[in-house]
Amino acid sequence: MKFPKTRKTMTSDRKNFSQYIDSLEDLVVSSRSSGDFAVSSVTNNSKNVSLSSIFVAISGSGKDGHDFIGAAIDSGAKAIIHSRDIPSFRDGINYIRVSDPYPAYARLVECHYDFPTKKLKLIGVTGTNGKTSSVYLLNSVLSAAGLKCGMITTVSHGWPGYSMPAERTTPEASEIQKIFSDMLKNGCSHVIMEASSHALHQNRIGTAKFAAAIFTNLTGDHLDYHKDMSSYFKAKKRLFENHLTSDGTAVINIDDPYGQQLAGNLKNVNCVTFGKDPRSNGVIKIVGISARGTAFELKLKDYCFNISSPLIGEHNAYNISGVALLAYNLGISPDIIQSALGQPIEIPGRLEAFHSDSGASVFVDYAHTDDALLRVLEALTKLKEKRIICVFGCGGDRDRTKRPRMGEVSANFADRTIITSDNPRTENPMTIIEEIKYGIPKTANFAVVPDRREAIKQAINEAEPGDIVLIAGKGHEDYQEINGIKYPFDDREEVRKFLK
Repeated sequence: MKFPKTRKTMTSDRKNFSQYIDSLEDLVVSSRSSGDFAVSSVTNNSKNVSLSSIFVAISGSGKDGHDFIGAAIDSGAKAIIHSRDIPSFRDGINYIRVSDPYPAYARLVECHYDFPTKKLKLIGVTGTNGKTSSVYLLNSVLSAAGLKCGMITTVSHGWPGYSMPAERTTPEASEIQKIFSDMLKNGCSHVIMEASSHALHQNRIGTAKFAAAIFTNLTGDHLDYHKDMSSYFKAKKRLFENHLTSDGTAVINIDDPYGQQLAGNLKNVNCVTFGKDPRSNGVIKIVGISARGTAFELKLKDYCFNISSPLIGEHNAYNISGVALLAYNLGISPDIIQSALGQPIEIPGRLEAFHSDSGASVFVDYAHTDDALLRVLEALTKLKEKRIICVFGCGGDRDRTKRPRMGEVSANFADRTIITSDNPRTENPMTIIEEIKYGIPKTANFAVVPDRREAIKQAINEAEPGDIVLIAGKGHEDYQEINGIKYPFDDREEVRKFLK
């Protein structure tokens, strides 16, 4: 596109469209120019268009933004970014066809917020399980080292003194750039964030570069979106292949087969590995797991961490190890790392414990995959005096392949299973429950209680002294989504109510 060579902004607080186009670089396929203008906003939602907006038409899983181009222009859009043929063009409108609208949108939004990540040190965590815990643990360590950190997690995003509940693990492109900008304005030097496979596949983080990133593990999840494990893995790999700085560090769990594959594939990257595998840069040796926490050694070539954490379970030893290695490679003192990781830490909805006067214990956990449920039940098995009663369901309109696998895990590791609902969304709850039952032997001790509130109540009422009740799947969530409506519902509040 041809614009005047001047880069003088037309208004004091707005960039010209020509400046935005500079950020698209290799994505432009063709263009029709109607002149430069001062941009008011960038959006992919025609309802959010204002006078002099850039509208990016994205073909999503539900709606196609190309169907709303006319509405966007009627609302004041002066530039349309598209990836498909447009039957007709309007006068006075700039049209740019791009090869991929997802990275185009992310780059335009980055430009709108003046590329805030260039002034921040980013640390990412990706994998199927353990992301949220790892971010909270990293924040604890970096804060102890005197660094002001922003956090973006499945639970919330925020910085010291501010927190907002999260709608999704990694926010949509325009939202995440605004969050980065706000963190910068509020004095953050570092941002620790979960990087979901959806976000990486859809290029939501734009051209952001990370100083370091952790790979926790990869197990079956989100196959409704990615279709197969190979595509799921490729999406996760993008964080390490496309988004690490030239001197960035990849911290990888090589006890996980996908982690081992990732470590073997990465080139020109400072790769630091951890696991029980003796070939790891950080070798984990479990010392003990009890109701008070987990003790283990993390042996490096030149140092040995002796960590005693209040977090329960071997899976948490892995989360802590990845965090310790990353912080160590960032140059943080081992004494600070070890001290911070030994302190009590509350991670919402991650094995949150509640105790009754009767002597039964109740745990609420976000475990919503078969692997996560397995890890949590394995940890609780080491603590149980009598029985484990497991209450769980599976989300509707999501990966169906994990439903029977979760049923099998609960039947194998819990003494009693109560199958219930968990965000059925637009699906019939009983259809989901029937698919869970495919993985449960008929001889197993299980019950079906579709109403989640009643299922929690029944489990707690059945629990005897020495029993453990696990309420799995929702963790920190404070809603139950049914047919497009989110009804207030919090497992933790229900537990408190029925324990009285």
